[in-house]
Amino acid sequence: MALDAELLLDPDTVERFVTQGLTGDPSRATYRSVLRRIGPLLTKRAPWEPRPLPTARRQVAPPYTTSEIETLIADAGRQSTNLRIRACRALLALGAGAGLDGRWVTRVKVEHVAVSKAGVLVQVGEPAPRVVPVLVHWEAEIVELASSAGDQFLVGGYSLSRNRASTLTSSLEAPPGHPRLSAARLRSTWLLWHLTSGTRLPELAAAAGLQGVTVLSDLLSAVPPVAEGEARRMLRGAVR
Repeated sequence: MALDAELLLDPDTVERFVTQGLTGDPSRATYRSVLRRIGPLLTKRAPWEPRPLPTARRQVAPPYTTSEIETLIADAGRQSTNLRIRACRALLALGAGAGLDGRWVTRVKVEHVAVSKAGVLVQVGEPAPRVVPVLVHWEAEIVELASSAGDQFLVGGYSLSRNRASTLTSSLEAPPGHPRLSAARLRSTWLLWHLTSGTRLPELAAAAGLQGVTVLSDLLSAVPPVAEGEARRMLRGAVR
C-alpha cells in the first residue's frame, strides 16, 4: 500500500489494521481510538464522518441554605399583594416540599393533592407523570393552599403558559441582599435534603422524575459528611 495518508488513514484501512493486524494485542482499543482521532485531522478526502457536537449536560442549580429558606419564607409574607403572597408560598412549598420546578409547579390543582395514611401526596403530570410524597415539614402548607385554591392552580390563576413559573418569580419582591426565589434552586434544595437523609437513589430518582442519577452528582459535594465510624458501619452493611 502506498505511503499516503489518505490511504493509510482511511476508516476502512484503520479498521482492518486493528482487527486483523493487531489480533491478540491488548492495546487494540487504544490504537483504534488514537487512529480514529488523528485520521480526520490528517486527511482531507478520507471518508471520515464528522464527530457529533458535544451535548451539554444539564447543570443542577445550587441549593438554598437553611437560613436562605427561612428568609424566603419571611419574604413571602411581605409581598405587596395577596396574589404574590399566594404565588410565593406555593412555589416555596411545592418546590422545597415536593421538588417541583418550573415544569410542574404551576400546574398543581386541588384535585392533584391527596391526604392519606401515607402522608400528603402530589400527583404530577407530564413530562414525567408520578406521585410525590411531600416532606412532613411542608405538608400543612400544601394542604392549606389546596383548601383555598378553589378551581385555580395552587399558585393562583389559570395560566398554562410554559413561562408561568419564571413570570411569577420575576414579579416577586425581595429586599436588597435577600435571595431571589428560584424554582430550580428549590428543587435542588429538596434533592439535597433527601441525599443528606439517606433516601435511596432509585426511589429519589422516581420521585424527582429523573431517568438516571447522573445529575445528582453535582450535589454530592454539598452533602454533609458523616462521622468516620458511621461511614464504615454503613459501608460494612452493619445493622444498627
